[in-house]
Parts: sequence; structure tokens; C-alpha cells
Amino acid sequence: MFRFLCILFILLTLLPCRSSVAGAFKVQKKVTVTVNKTAAGSLQSLVNIGNFAYWLWNDGVSAHSPYTGGAGGYYPRGTSNVLYQDGLIWAGYVRDPDPSKPQLRAGGNHYTNGTISGWWGGDPYDERARIYRIRKDWQSLTYDDVAQDAAELFNISPPSAVSDQMIDQVITRYKEDWKNWPADLGAPYYDVNDNGIYDPVLDEAGLPIIARYDEEGNVIEGGDYPGIANADMVLWYVINDGNENRTRAFAGSPPIGLEIQITVWAYRHTKAAIGQSVFKKYKIINRSGYLIDSLYFGQWSDPDIGDYDNDLIGCDSVNQYMFAYNADMEDASFKEFGLPPPAVGYQLLQGPLVPSPGDTAVLDLKKLPDYKNLPMTSFGAYNRAFYPEPPVFGEYVWTRRWYNMLRGFLPYDDLDNPQPFTVETGPHSGKPTKFPLSGDPVTQNSQTADLDGYVHPAGDRRMIMCSGPIKMEPGAVQEMLVAVTGGLAGDNIQSIADMRGCAQAAAIAYKTLFKNPPLPPAPPNVKATPLDNKVVLDWGWDVSAVSETEKNTGYGYEFEGYNVYQLPKESSKLSDPGVVRIATFDKINGVRTIKSLNFDPQYGMVVELPVQYGTDAGLQRYFFVDKDYIHNLPLYRGSTYYFAISGYNYNRNFLRDRALESIPVVVEVTVQNPLPGYRYEGEPGEEIDVVHHGSSDGQAQVIVVDPSATTGHDYEIFFYTESDTNASGYRQTFWGLLDKTTGDTVARRRKQLPDLNTDDALTFDGLLVKVAGPSLTMKSFDLVANGNGPLDPAGSAGALWEGFPVPDPNYNVYPNMANGSFWMIHTWPNGNRASFSAFMERTFEYTGGYGNPDGTGIQHLIPRDFEIRFTGNGKAFDSWNTKTVIDVPFELWDIGDADDPDDDFQLVPYLYDYDRNGVFNLMYDASDPTAPPGWADHEVSIYPNDPWTDPFYWIHPVNNTPGSEGYRQMIEALQNDPSGAAPWYARAGDANGAYDGWAGMHRMVLVSWNAGDVTKAMSPSDYNAALPDEGAVFRLVTTKPNTPNDTFVFTAPVVRHSLDQARADVEQINVFPNPYYASNPQEKNHLERFVTFNHLPRKAVFRIFNLAGALVRKLEKDDESQFFRWNLQNGNGRLVASGVYIVHIDMPELGKQKVLKIFIVQGQQIIEYF
Repeated sequence: MFRFLCILFILLTLLPCRSSVAGAFKVQKKVTVTVNKTAAGSLQSLVNIGNFAYWLWNDGVSAHSPYTGGAGGYYPRGTSNVLYQDGLIWAGYVRDPDPSKPQLRAGGNHYTNGTISGWWGGDPYDERARIYRIRKDWQSLTYDDVAQDAAELFNISPPSAVSDQMIDQVITRYKEDWKNWPADLGAPYYDVNDNGIYDPVLDEAGLPIIARYDEEGNVIEGGDYPGIANADMVLWYVINDGNENRTRAFAGSPPIGLEIQITVWAYRHTKAAIGQSVFKKYKIINRSGYLIDSLYFGQWSDPDIGDYDNDLIGCDSVNQYMFAYNADMEDASFKEFGLPPPAVGYQLLQGPLVPSPGDTAVLDLKKLPDYKNLPMTSFGAYNRAFYPEPPVFGEYVWTRRWYNMLRGFLPYDDLDNPQPFTVETGPHSGKPTKFPLSGDPVTQNSQTADLDGYVHPAGDRRMIMCSGPIKMEPGAVQEMLVAVTGGLAGDNIQSIADMRGCAQAAAIAYKTLFKNPPLPPAPPNVKATPLDNKVVLDWGWDVSAVSETEKNTGYGYEFEGYNVYQLPKESSKLSDPGVVRIATFDKINGVRTIKSLNFDPQYGMVVELPVQYGTDAGLQRYFFVDKDYIHNLPLYRGSTYYFAISGYNYNRNFLRDRALESIPVVVEVTVQNPLPGYRYEGEPGEEIDVVHHGSSDGQAQVIVVDPSATTGHDYEIFFYTESDTNASGYRQTFWGLLDKTTGDTVARRRKQLPDLNTDDALTFDGLLVKVAGPSLTMKSFDLVANGNGPLDPAGSAGALWEGFPVPDPNYNVYPNMANGSFWMIHTWPNGNRASFSAFMERTFEYTGGYGNPDGTGIQHLIPRDFEIRFTGNGKAFDSWNTKTVIDVPFELWDIGDADDPDDDFQLVPYLYDYDRNGVFNLMYDASDPTAPPGWADHEVSIYPNDPWTDPFYWIHPVNNTPGSEGYRQMIEALQNDPSGAAPWYARAGDANGAYDGWAGMHRMVLVSWNAGDVTKAMSPSDYNAALPDEGAVFRLVTTKPNTPNDTFVFTAPVVRHSLDQARADVEQINVFPNPYYASNPQEKNHLERFVTFNHLPRKAVFRIFNLAGALVRKLEKDDESQFFRWNLQNGNGRLVASGVYIVHIDMPELGKQKVLKIFIVQGQQIIEYF
């Protein structure tokens, strides 16, 4: 592309350029191209994992295409260009005592490149002076993934035209760079053991194993490994300015002495905001041996939004970015793709650092105290109008010009009298500024702000954002971290707004130091098991992977659910026609259909559209596929199907990216019988018998998920309480799974479910194991005795219709007292407290004591049970009125285990004497005529005939010796001197000596149901009974959690194997399609040809003969599949002729042979290479 070479400052791109045309405006910026194709991009390489494609050169050039010599930054990826070239510029004073050399020097990457590849003092042609390019998922990439990557690397279109050799080159380079990551040269890595040394754990091939963690963050596999910032793709290389020919050609000055290690990374999410950015970190090391003073750095860019002649630029000093956008609503280059023009921006996430006591800076993505990172200190804007003639590079005048520009002045060479930029438009027009064009094109105009395109018409633009000054001692290290971000919306101006939103996501990621960037969940680890009529998909078998997928990824994103898809083919994208979402398993939280703002090409604008379709189905990590959802047909044996599982998260606070979906994990499954000789005892979905030993109310359920993975072993579910005070979950009860047959602990530290009405559980050895501890609540409100003696079965003492649990909902004694009345337990009313949930909220709000560090609630009482015993001779402390001990007709008891009377101890009632009469009694309206009519009625029923008693509180003496000793001590102390009483919300220790007690249940009342009209009663005696029977006993039964004394045992189904059965099964060996007529429906493209043998054992030897008896091909199988493919080629790699062939199959492990005939009719041969 030919362009106006405006003012050299168009900052820094990495390509050497020596071309100029005297007396003309247009200059070809790059005329020579050398592409190292054989190294799959080791000298030039490409960041292309997100929605931004960005070329890099190992000598420092960037955003410049090695194929065209033109624009090399493309956004959206796969469309047109937004960047012609960019780079880093620097200038400062080197305190070199050599008088023959100027101290002010400049360098960097521009149209003329001032750097070479490699480390300081090294050989630029060293094999390691190249670009290293890794992606952490390289081993799981599909053929189509690699083909797309190769097509972009080798500049080939369409991806189907990529050769196998190119595919191999790409994979080989990923493997080699992963294996030989140059950590010793400074390449970043995850220091898993935090020892400051790169010491990876290697697999058999010498490849670093990525660290995997359990739910508590403990390493369970792997160790140090290459990468940075949780990125999906990372490129690393090193450059330096040690070549004087280069630096003098750049700006006429000798080298400064800088080594710059460049790390570039991106994320594999083309739709997420974070996927619109490429991150570039410059690690700058002073290798000069001298102090470098008053040093500035600038990130320079020559943006070309499609066509180069209609661009505008601007800056935002508050948010630290510069940006470029198109002047028109349409651009010819993007119109070809049916898109409006995008916008592109550079955000300074981290500037160089300077000492600043009390502040905190960032270096190497770590906090550094007593320093601060400098912001963007100036912005430079350029267009060709500044220079009527192309500037001549290589003269020292350019060092001074660069230095002025980096300081925020116009690029003239007078250092003592620099000329400022001026505001171009708006109320401050003509005033000097270091941030020209700082207006907002989205919300402002030229009358209110400084905007581009008015003083100078739209055209070819350059821009630079600068930061400094700093000092660098010899050996000192500095960093600059920049995000290059694209945005696309309905038109050129909306694209700026979208770019800002995406830049905000980049800033959010940086604020967490990329530990929790706003990313989708990690992909699940999926196992697919084919059966004869269904497919089992299981992604709950890998505890570590589940933890990684379902962890919250930061900045308000919480894991929400999983999607299950069927795909027409392995390479299908989720948005492709024919893809069917067959299930969604999401949290039960009211979040169902999730809408988000996104640019939609169909509408040509940003619209809010559904992005996820939750159902509140509950989480589930397995699925039984029993039909072909695409064609609505049964699954056929021998047919291959493609399924995908993804996870997604949710952030209710965002407008864009409210939900982010992980990369789908695609599995290919061929429906089939079990392997020869194998039989599965279990069936998918079959429930296994479980036996409980213990007294808890807990439950366990075991369901077969994958019958091929069950062991036939005996298992035991056990419980333990975390005793480590430093561990998360201290004092919580967890469960584990013991394989009693082997003695191995299969699972530990598993949390209990609230009930079994969910499949939110994991699978172990092919079994879904669900363990439920009862909710921490009241199990039952019982009346176990009345005036006539014990009740068996117990009667009800709760309002069943308001959700109170009672002994038997189908059995009620009415009245429940011998005196003809019916009494129940409830909480102090206020007009809205009829329900059981209101009772729980009020009764246990301060249980354990106000401010108790262990929390509050019923957990402090469970598993003990309690009784209200109407003995006629109890005592209570009137804590709110007279502060005295008064007589009451009942006693409160903690009975512990209801079946063990020897552990009972008496509690102290605190009475709230509501009507202030010194007596425990029922309320009636006449006792307080100033209150509204009906105040004495409890809302537990709709009629005004349910009076309630004075409220009472349960205080537990610290002395809990069985019996009444602690009770008597506290009552006596309260009688002698009530001033030392513990408050009703007390924690143990809030009072001294015998007063010491702690708060149990609160605000409890008894309600006499249908006792009489509260508005007419003049005393409690006007009701059908003033009190419950003497001898009545109310029992409050709590749920009983699982404890270490509980176990659940079960036996898993077995997978049986028999050689005799295997010999019988292999009689079914066959080949399909047979005959083969020119093609196979399972072939993925026109180059692929094969037939498939089925029902095979693990080992088999194939000898294929033609009818003349000549051996055409010998093949060997040694794997766990029952299938084997022959690619219809002979031993020389050529397709066999059409005809009949005899296949001899030898099965050495079974001592069996099988002979088949196959008829082949070849189609037209298509040659891939010629």
C-alpha cells in the first residue's frame, strides 16, 4: 500500500524501510518481504486466538504483514485491517563519558526499524533469537482448529486449502516451543511452587505438564509451565538496540543500550470483551552500563481503518488510551464483509515506574511498594499536513524531534524552545496542550470539545502515547504494558463506544493482575461412553476439572450452568445451522434466559439478544443421549455422532458480556456394543442399593452413570469434621468415599447436599454419588404428653398449614389437651409472622449469642432436642419489667438425645411479661385497650380467636451438668442480685460466675388455637383453657446431621469379561460400507477414503489380498477400540484398484481368525499435491 509518510512520528512499527520518493507525498513504507515459512512463523508470527489478528516480527516490527508489506493488524479477525504498523519509541540521555558520542539518543521501531533480534550482545541469527509461540490447549486442538490457524499464518484462503505439511508445521512448532520455552532468557512462566526457578514437571515426551489443583488449591499434578496472565496464546521474543547501523538509520544516534523482552498474549474468546484485545508487555533492561536520564517511552501506531485515507484519531488521558476511528459510517474495505467500520485503541495499562514512598506500583505483574507507575504523560497526533515533503530518516535531527514528541511537544528539533500542541476545536481552541484531540466523538461535537476532522480533514493518521521521564541505572528493569483493543458496533461512532467497553474489560483484567480476568469458565473434561443404543456423556468424573470450570472467574462473574449440544460435524461452530442445544443444566436461582448487548450483523446495530437459555433445571454433570436430536431418529450402531459440552457464567451488572460461554468440548462417539467379551452389569440411570449405619437423618443415593467404568467393589461413605483451624470449612462435616475392596480413598472433602432432589453431584468410578445431610432446621413440633399422660404416637404442636413440620401430617389429635384445648408453638406475632419461615427467622436470629464469631442460628443447637414441660412449679427471670424471678407453670429442658434421659439438663426462661402483670398467661384485648382491636390474636389463622402467651427466651447455663444444677445456680444468682444477669442475646462469658449463660431460642410463644374471641375476653379464664394441661410436654425436635458415627455402604455393579464370550462375539466382525461405492458417508472430505471393521478385539492383524492372492496390505491393530479403519491404500500408499478383496483377520489373544470379502468401487481420484 502507498501512503503519505507523515512526520516520522507515526510511531514505531517494526519493519525496516529504506524507500523514499523525493518530491512526492506518497511513500511505500515497506518494499521487501521475507517470510520464514518453513519455521511456521519463527521470524514472523501472528497473534490470532481472539478476535484480533496481529503480526509480529522478531526484530521488533509489529502490526505489519510479512506477506503484503502492508497493514498487519486485523479486526475483527478474518476481515480487514485496522493497523498498518506500530511499535515502541524511546529517547533519553545516556551518561556516557565518551565526548565523541551524543548523550541524547533515540531508538525504537518505526518505518525504519532501529532494533535487531535477540538479547543484548547476542547473535541476532541465533536459533533462539526468534519468536516463541505457545497456546496451552495445543494438544487438544481439532484438525479444523489447526487448519484455521495455519491458513492465517501462511496467508492461505480458504482453510481447506491448507496442506497437511502446514498442519504438521504448526503443531510441531507449538510442541517445540512448549518444550523448549526460553525461561532462562526471560520468557514468563507460572512458578507453581513459588521458588523463583523454572522447574517444570515433564511428561514422557519431555513436555511441561500444566499444573492442576484440587478444590483447596493444592497441586495434584504437574508443575511450572509456560505462559502468563491466564492467557490462551502467548508469544515471546527479545530485541535490542545494539546494532549501531540500525539505530543511526533510525534517528541518527548511537545505541542507548536497551534490551527489550516482549511478551504478547490474547484470549481464545472472539465474542467476549476480553477477546477483542491483544496485550503487549515490554520488559526494558538497561544494558548500557551507564545511567540513562530523563528517559521517555512512547507507543506509536499508524492506524488504517480499512482504507487509509478517511481516518480520525483522539485520546482519553483519564482512561489512558488513544484511539482511531473512521470518519464515515461506511468504509469500502469493511463493506465487503457486510460490516460498519470498527474502531481501534491503545490503552496504557502500566507505565514505567518511579520511586514514590507510600504508593504501590506493578512490575512483572506483582505489587511493588514505594513506587508508582507513571500514566500517559502526553499524546501526539499527526497527519501528512505537517510535512509537505517526506522526512529523511537517519539524520541526528530526528533524535531531537523524537525527544520533543515524547515529551509532549510538536516534532521540531529545538529542545530549548519546544512548540506545544494546541487544542484544535471547542471552547479552548488554540490553547497549548499535551493531550490534543481529547474530546469524545460519541457524546461531544466540535463546539464543545477538541475533535479531529475539523481543522484537518480525515485522512492518513499517526498517533503516539508517551510516558516519562524516568531514570534507569545500569541493569535496571522497567516495563510498559499496553492493550491493543478493537470495537465494532452499528456505525463508526458506536464502534468507539464498543471499543471503550472492551478496553474496560482489559483494564479490569489488569486490576486483578490477570489472576481473575473476565473470562468464560474453563472447558469441562468430558468422557463419552458409547453403548449399543445410547451415549453416556460424563463431565463430573474429574474433580479438579469441575472445580476449575465452576470457580468464579472474578469481577462479578459467577458460574451458572452447562449446555449440551449435538453437532452435524466435528468442526461445527455453535452458531452454525444444524447445531442443536439438547440440554441446559443451570443453577436454581431464578436466572433463566440471559440477554446481553452485542453487535448483530443481521440488524447492523448493537441489540440486546438472548445469549443463554437457562431453565433453573439444577446443575447436572452427565447426560444420557438416547436419540439423534438433529434428525429426530434413534441412534444407530456403527454411526458416529458429535456432541459438545460447554459451561457458562453470568454477571448481572454488565450490559455487554452478561454471560460468557466456554470453548465447547467436542467429543466424537460411535455407537456400539461393549467390546468383545465384555458385559456391563449396570445400566445407565440404575439406582444402587445403599445401607445406612447410624442415627442421622442423612441420606445417600448412588446411580449408575457410566456402566463401563464401574468396578464391582464394595464402597463406604464416611464422614469427618474438619479440625484444622486454618483450613477453610473448619468445624464443617464433610464426606468421603472409601473403596473397601482396594482400601483406596476415592473422594474426600465432599460437601453434603441439602436433599436428594438434585443431581448436583460428581461421579466416581462411573457412579453418581449423592450424599445429603438434612437441612439445619426443626424436624418436628411434637406434643409427647398431656394431662392424661404420654401420647403415643405424639400429637402435633405446630401449624401444619403454615409449613410447620409435625410428627405425622396425616395424624392429628384435636384437641391435643385433656382440657379440651389445642396448643401450638410459634413466635411473637406482629401481623406478618404466621409462617414457619418467620418462626425460624425470629427464633434463631441470635442463637449462640449476638456477634458470635462462629455465626448465629440453629447450628448451635443441632442435634439436640428440647422440651417445654408444664410441671406447675417452674421459675423464670422477668428480664424486661421487674428484673425479678417469678413463678411460671413450665420448665425448659435441653434433652439432648431424646432416647437418653440421663443427658437432660434444665434451662433458664427469660420472660417478656407483655401485659406486665407478673404472670405467664394468654393475651386478650382488654388488657391493653389502647392497642388496635385484635392485637391479642395470633395471625397463624384468619379468625380472631387464637390468643398467644407472654414470649419467653431459652438461656443455657454454662454449667450443663445433667439435671437442674446449672438452672438452680443461675436462678439463685438472679434472685440474690439480678444486676449481673446475662442479656437475652448473650454469648457464653458475657456474664460472670453463676450468671454465665448463652442465648438459645428467642421470642417463643404458645398459641391456643380457636380458644375464644380475643376481642371479647376479659381475662384468660374466658378462653376454653387458660393454660395447657399440667403434665403436658411440648418437644422441639431438630434435624440430625451426619456425623463420623454414620456410614453408608453399597456395592457397585461389575464389568465382566470372558475369553469364551470374546471368541463368540468376534464372530460378528464385519466391514462397512460393503460394497464401497466411491464414498463413505462418514468421510469428512473428498480426500478421505476408508472402510471400517467392527466388533474387533484389542489386538488384530489384517492381511488384505486381491483375487490373484497377492498381498495388498498388512495392518495391525492394538488399541481399546472395537473399530479399525483401512484407508483403501496399498503398502505403497496408493489407492487400491476397484475390485474384490479378501481380508484375513488374525486375533492372537483369542486364537481366532476371521475371513471377509469386500467389494470396492473407487471414485474419481483427486490429487492433493502435484
